[in-house]
Amino acid sequence: MEKLFHKPSIEHGGISAGTKVRLIKDHHEIGGELSAGSEYIVDAIIHFPTRCRLKENDKIWTVPMHSIEIVADESKEAVDEKYGEVDD
Repeated sequence: MEKLFHKPSIEHGGISAGTKVRLIKDHHEIGGELSAGSEYIVDAIIHFPTRCRLKENDKIWTVPMHSIEIVADESKEAVDEKYGEVDD
């Protein structure tokens, strides 16, 4: 499916809405700052340029993809292990 650059999407580049991510560098916006090491949930993917929209309480942050890393999703690992998709 074609992704429209002017609309948010729920998945792009292996990251989807609901993914838990960690900031790998400090991020500054007019509304405040986010510290490296903080963990957030992805609300949406914004295109052109590609950024993640992170939501914290009522605040929304737009963070570049290169400023985050995916935190291991324990529930996904449990499902993969159950169906034999984990390498030993």
